[in-house]
Amino acid sequence: MVVGNVTNNNGVFSIAARPGKYVLKISFVGYLTQEKSLQLTAGKPSVNIGTVTLPTDAIMLGEAVIVAEAPQVTISEDTIGYNASAYRTPEGAMLEELVKKLPGAEIDDDGNIKINGKEVKKIMVDGKEFFGGDVKTGLKNLPVDMVEKLKTYDKKSDLARITGIDDGEEETVLDLTVKKGMNQGWFGNVDLAAGTEDRYAGRAMINRFYDKTQFSIIGSANNVNDQGFSGGGPRWRRNNGLNATKMLGANFATETEKMEVGGSMRYNYRDADVVTVGSSQRFLQSGDSYSNSNKADRNKVTDFNADFRMEWRPDSMTNIIFRPNVSYNKTKGTSATESGTFNEDPYQYVVNPNDYLNFNNIGTDDPLRDTRINATNEHNCQNQIVCRLMQLYS
Repeated sequence: MVVGNVTNNNGVFSIAARPGKYVLKISFVGYLTQEKSLQLTAGKPSVNIGTVTLPTDAIMLGEAVIVAEAPQVTISEDTIGYNASAYRTPEGAMLEELVKKLPGAEIDDDGNIKINGKEVKKIMVDGKEFFGGDVKTGLKNLPVDMVEKLKTYDKKSDLARITGIDDGEEETVLDLTVKKGMNQGWFGNVDLAAGTEDRYAGRAMINRFYDKTQFSIIGSANNVNDQGFSGGGPRWRRNNGLNATKMLGANFATETEKMEVGGSMRYNYRDADVVTVGSSQRFLQSGDSYSNSNKADRNKVTDFNADFRMEWRPDSMTNIIFRPNVSYNKTKGTSATESGTFNEDPYQYVVNPNDYLNFNNIGTDDPLRDTRINATNEHNCQNQIVCRLMQLYS
């Protein structure tokens, strides 16, 4: 290269050179280089090359996709966050399946959640209580598909939040963030199942989330010992025998600049039928003793629970909270016991001695008459109704 220069902001340039023949090269990053032949003489010491257009030197690439794995856990001060997409759960799984996979989380047989040793007292959806914050209702009825993130933190009491004075009444909550596509409309799910021996199970849920408003209806019915939600009390324990349950619930929450309103109602019916058959033999010096027994328990429980919450902030100095709660519980139980004691092995005389324990089946032709020592039949019936109304103002 003999000599060179750069253009100004308008692309204009000039190069001083002696008379002679030259090749002018014009180049720029991202464009093709252009060449022009020039000749300078004593009679023509300058040449105007006019406007030079440089074609682009670009290669069209295919679509580039960047894939990154979402972090499972994030920690910010006292808040632990979890990305729901980082954990694999079965198709159509409920929140319970996701929580079981969270690091440091455990669920016991009573439905209590502990995360890093702290018991979760409430489940919330986008910062609002879901069915009064009832943990089991959330675990059993919120689908994993609607959850984008989860976070657990210590929520201050209403008094501490309003006054700014720590009263030590914090409670650990699990707060769910709903996916963006699901917080602007209707969504829901329906599950149906049937099996042998007239077994059935069905569950349905419909939700309407829009901006700061939430509305949910859930219902279920089954006779496979599964309970969809607790109905306001601890109902997680596994029940013996055959349990048929029917449940219905509704939840709503909304807020404006000066007011927050929310509430829920839950109806729960359970019919538990337990039959126990027993047979025992006692080895004694005076002779063996044989005992057989039948026991039938039937318990019908009806629960209804409703709660309401209103927080009104008419001005910056006033905050009024109203939280009434009403519950109704009705229990009807029956129990029947039949037992008999024999001085000889009753199976020597009949195939099933338990068929001959009821007084109605004991007659003059009783095949166990000579071996029977005693027989007992008991019947009990219990009815109980409990109603409660609680109101809280602050």
